[in-house]
Amino acid sequence: MFPKPYSLRLFVPSDLGRDTGVVLDKNQSHYVANVMRKTVGERIALFNGQDGEWIGTLQEVHKNHCLVHVTEQLRPQLDEPDITLLFAPVKKIQTALIVQKATELGVAALQPLQTARTNAERLREDKMELQTLEAAEQCERLNIPVVGALLPLQQALDVLEPERVLLFCNERLTGNSAGEVIPALAAAQKWAIVTGPEGGFTDEEIAMIAARPNTYAISLGPRILRAETAVIAALALLQAFHGDWIA
Repeated sequence: MFPKPYSLRLFVPSDLGRDTGVVLDKNQSHYVANVMRKTVGERIALFNGQDGEWIGTLQEVHKNHCLVHVTEQLRPQLDEPDITLLFAPVKKIQTALIVQKATELGVAALQPLQTARTNAERLREDKMELQTLEAAEQCERLNIPVVGALLPLQQALDVLEPERVLLFCNERLTGNSAGEVIPALAAAQKWAIVTGPEGGFTDEEIAMIAARPNTYAISLGPRILRAETAVIAALALLQAFHGDWIA
């Protein structure tokens, strides 16, 4: 494996281009200067979700202020797969795991669901956004998933485009295997996956999901999976059967 031409990778909201200057915010500057202990002259990678990935050199390093001189592009901007994950939040640590792993597996949007059995005392969108940002920096994707506000199940289903294929991961083990369903839908470009809360969906919710056109129930195997495991398994299966989309 070739060594990376940088020692750190950060998301920035600034425009990126050759010979531009980027000022890191206070939190990032603290991280660079005090946590990672970077010094003037070191190279870091920057991305903003629009201009691809760029290399820059640290010109100033202070605990509240860092200046990066952008020098060259490493990768052009590429699209991630168009996958929306609809999931019922669970406990704090497990929800954080869902957000992190879904980001690593290339989802474009995260849509939390309010279901009859959703167990989320307090869902903080800002915390989820930070988790997606940190996961994107780590896994080298070029953009960050969109995080939606918590929506009732029916409303979340209603806003999906009709042409978007919805894979319903039914914990009651009904439906065909993913290996049968996904390859048969190879022409689809827009996907969504819906997974349930601890305790599963109610009968009414199952009927609600099944009634949506362009929805396919799939089984994730003979065992009942935890909510976070179901998300990881479903996304990995979709990527495996549809191809490696991740830029």
